[in-house]
Amino acid sequence: MIPPFVRRCPDCGHVSWSRRFAVVSTADGPQVVECPACGHRFETIDNPRLN
Repeated sequence: MIPPFVRRCPDCGHVSWSRRFAVVSTADGPQVVECPACGHRFETIDNPRLN
C-alpha cells in the first residue's frame, strides 16, 4: 500500500494533505504553494518539470 502524500510548512510546521496547500502559479517563475495556516509561500520538490 502506498502511504498518503502529506506536506509540511517549513515556516510554521503545519502538516496537511498535499491537496490542501493552494498552488500559486506564476508565468515566468517556479511553481510555489501557500500554507493554509500561516500564508507562507514556498517552492516544493515535487515539481512536474523534474520528471
